[in-house]
Amino acid sequence: MTSDDLVVSAGERRWTFEPGVVVRVGRGPFNDVVLDDPAVSRDHLRVEFDGGWVVRDQGTSGGTWLGGRRVVEHRVVDEAVVRLSEVVDVGFRVGRVSSVVGIGRGPDNDVVLDDPLVSRRHATARRSGDGWLVTDLGGLNRTLVNGVEIAGDAFVGVGDVLTVGSTDVAVSASGFTPVPVAEQHLVVDGVSFSLPDGKRLLSDVGIDIRPGELIAVVGPSGAGKSTLLKVMTGELTPSSGRVTYDGLDVRGSVRSRIGVVPQDDVLHLKLSARKVLSYAARLRLPADTGRDERRRVVADALAEVDLREQAGTKVRSMSGGQRKRVSIAMELLTSPPLLLLDEPTSGLDPNLDKQIMGSLRDIADSGRSVVVVTHNPENLARCDRILLLAPGGVPFFLGAPDELMVRFGSAGWPEIFEAAAQHRPPEGTLTDAVRPPTATADVPQPLRSWPRQAATLVARHTRLIAADLGYAAFLLLMPLVLAGLALAVPGSAGLGPPDPNDPAEPTQMLVLLFVGAAFTGGACGAREIVAERAIFLRERAAGLRPRAYAAGKVVVFGVIAAVQSALLVGGAVLAKPGPSGGVVLGGHPVLELGIALWLTAFASCAMALYASALVRSAEQVMPVLVVVVMAQLVLCGGMIPVTGRPVLDQLSWLTPSRWGYAAGASTVDVLAIVPGVPDDDLWRHSAPWWGLSAAALVALALVFVLLLVRRLTRLRAR
Repeated sequence: MTSDDLVVSAGERRWTFEPGVVVRVGRGPFNDVVLDDPAVSRDHLRVEFDGGWVVRDQGTSGGTWLGGRRVVEHRVVDEAVVRLSEVVDVGFRVGRVSSVVGIGRGPDNDVVLDDPLVSRRHATARRSGDGWLVTDLGGLNRTLVNGVEIAGDAFVGVGDVLTVGSTDVAVSASGFTPVPVAEQHLVVDGVSFSLPDGKRLLSDVGIDIRPGELIAVVGPSGAGKSTLLKVMTGELTPSSGRVTYDGLDVRGSVRSRIGVVPQDDVLHLKLSARKVLSYAARLRLPADTGRDERRRVVADALAEVDLREQAGTKVRSMSGGQRKRVSIAMELLTSPPLLLLDEPTSGLDPNLDKQIMGSLRDIADSGRSVVVVTHNPENLARCDRILLLAPGGVPFFLGAPDELMVRFGSAGWPEIFEAAAQHRPPEGTLTDAVRPPTATADVPQPLRSWPRQAATLVARHTRLIAADLGYAAFLLLMPLVLAGLALAVPGSAGLGPPDPNDPAEPTQMLVLLFVGAAFTGGACGAREIVAERAIFLRERAAGLRPRAYAAGKVVVFGVIAAVQSALLVGGAVLAKPGPSGGVVLGGHPVLELGIALWLTAFASCAMALYASALVRSAEQVMPVLVVVVMAQLVLCGGMIPVTGRPVLDQLSWLTPSRWGYAAGASTVDVLAIVPGVPDDDLWRHSAPWWGLSAAALVALALVFVLLLVRRLTRLRAR
């Protein structure tokens, strides 16, 4: 290899090129570097030697990304890793580079980290004076130096600590050494929490939780157990004190190292346990994690909670204990060193409670720190220590289970809880010494590639629909039933010139079609967000981006709306004649009408999705849907004139059916064939007016999607 040779890497593959050749990178078979991934363009990159190697994007739609920003051209100095379409990583290294240390999950690195949150090629380090110059390669989780995210390159010296994924790496003069998990503690240091009205829920709580420990948090009602858990996860900010993990504030970058299992099993019940975990793995693990590697991670998580034999069972067919173990396995996918659980045995019988606590004991014995909030004290002998809180979040006891029995003698749990409720601690109640936390910097949680997340959500939602045959049949039959209602409209001319005895037939048909499209679109999206609220919040805490979630819903329902619109217009023209000629597509008026119906249904679905994100319960959805559909019926302009009527006319601009009906009226040319209709400019049989209505529908859909993303970003657990 000469000093100017170029080494190209993608996954485990390597190519070497000499100066003077043009290296082509893409999906097409004609490339020098072929990347078999649908996200990569056929002709994605050209790399040429021009006084040095230069990477040039070939005008691709997905783009070429470096360090989180899109680039058209980049000169490779020593080495660089670019991401194609925010999905596939490609590395470029010039042959003259020396003393370069690779850090990552792949076996070809100099420092190999067995951590699923670490990218295959995560970072590089090269000698620079007495230290090292570390370069983050743009993976799923950014590299941190002493708790601060790297922006480009960062100089590190002896004594500094790199955080790669959920692994700490100590910097020494000779290189890099992973820090044992045993040295990483969760420290709750003098934490208090009060509501705005002054009511105190936590009072000076302190505990140092070490790896391999199973800690139970118990206490009577109102003792602040769940509040303490939310403070530990960073969901709530303490009024005083702080919570750190590995010396870093839990509200920052270390959040990705904490697995949180909520009290409710927020899972998609229609999928099998394996599929639930597979989609979660695609959302949470780095983009360069191969399919076989993801399957292994899923299999390991199922084995860790003893669910290998039930992997193919649908979640809805599982027992309560098995569902809880699936929920725990979801958090184990990323191998978090710290696992927090809120009432995992709530509602389970004593035998299942015992099984769950046994599983948590095994997880802690594997080296993780496990904290469980529970109201059931029967199986606490498996725990290393118990934190007993009194009302107001006052620490009442902290120590081993046998020490608790010694302190309270023969008293049972009812008596112990009564003593805690009355704040009567026994003499010599144990307390823990809290290790002083080190300085920290708040770091925002690393962002995942949202197009990749959206693609995963599209695949999952499609499978969910296919798994519910009744719902899928409803989606297909609904537009056909509405189309069949066309037979109830008096007349036989359909959307053509009407019979004098039934002059309103075309306008009545259009009302049926476009209000029907608004109804089908609204019905699809009305329950979607509120029904998945808990699942979304859990996935967002694990790194799901709101825009990815919104994009996944929009894509799936956009396709569904297209199919439903095709069935609606197809059924209607089978029942009665269609329009004679279009204004945009000329000889294809039915297709033109179908496009207008699709845009109406899609905009109505976007409106319904936003409304679904606003309501707080599924019971509130139906009244909202009824009001929205009735408003569209009144304001579409086909049943009640709205043109030139103050307020009513302006309100109609905000409803998809108004613009959809206008596009349909333009296609059918109602101003020419129907006598006595209002002289509405939007109904004119010309391409510009039809295009204006279509553009308004697109704009409405875009506005509602942006509002949905904004709402999802601000959504919080109740």
